[in-house]
Amino acid sequence: MLTTTNKIVSVSEFSQGKSGKIFNDVNNNKREYIVMKNNSPIAVIVPVEEYDSYMKRIEDLEKRLKAYSSGIIRNKRIGVAQGLFEVPDDFDDWDMGFGEVSHEDLA
Repeated sequence: MLTTTNKIVSVSEFSQGKSGKIFNDVNNNKREYIVMKNNSPIAVIVPVEEYDSYMKRIEDLEKRLKAYSSGIIRNKRIGVAQGLFEVPDDFDDWDMGFGEVSHEDLA
């Protein structure tokens, strides 16, 4: 996570031969770096373990969102069948971007 304890470095520091020191600090001290170019952040350097943790969290959240979305669509179809509300005729053709969700996806 980006915090005030992150180190901020410029692209020029990499070209001045400081990249080895920075990468060692990331690896040995688990420190994060924000790389700046023209006073704007362009990259973040994080330890591999932290990156893997971020990616796992994203995958878990995507699975939960798919399951939640699938439940909403299923409940909406049940409500339509019971005459509780209407949906557009082309509802089944809508692409929610989640695809089908199986129980294996949620494991």
